[in-house]
Formats: sequence, C-alpha cells, structure tokens
Amino acid sequence: MKLRISKLALSDVEGIYAYTLEHWGAEQADRYMSQIWDTFARIVAAPGRWRQRTDVHPDCRICFSGRHAIIYRIKDGRVEIARVLHGAMSFMQHIPSDFIEEASD
Repeated sequence: MKLRISKLALSDVEGIYAYTLEHWGAEQADRYMSQIWDTFARIVAAPGRWRQRTDVHPDCRICFSGRHAIIYRIKDGRVEIARVLHGAMSFMQHIPSDFIEEASD
C-alpha cells in the first residue's frame, strides 16, 4: 500500500521535532522521530488495524505514537496521513474539511 503524507502532517512532524529538540535534546528528538516514522510504517503494513473514528471525520482512523495521534484514512489503495497532533488537542478542529488538502507521495 502506498503512503501519502499531507503538507500539514509534515509540518506537524517538523514542529514536534523542533519542540523535542529544544526541550529534551537531539538524541531524544531523533528517537521520537524514529518512533513516529516506524508507526507510519506499521500503519501502512496493516491500515485496517485501528478502528474508524467517524466521530472525528468520515473514514478517519487514529493511531497513537507516544503522545501524538496519527490521523489517517485509507483511500484509493493508499494510506493518507492528514495530521500528527498531540493527544490533548481537539482533533476535529485541526483536520481540513476534505481531510487531506495537499499531499506528497
């Protein structure tokens, strides 16, 4: 299965890295980024494993990596990651209405 990551999700990951780097240093930031990318790979390997969260958005699924929620859907034979948000955030307020506006393969 192919993976698409929205520009918003890439920006989220960059922000998570910068925050972690500033507060906990390079080693921890690198370790956490590796964990997030490993979770992306786990999602692609078994995208149906995590339950749908239609209360957040139609076809939405959420997988946690540490304290962050990876918000994705399965569409047209791809995993589309819309956002990577801190678990304390209101997910519905941060997902575009069309779920994934711009993505990169």
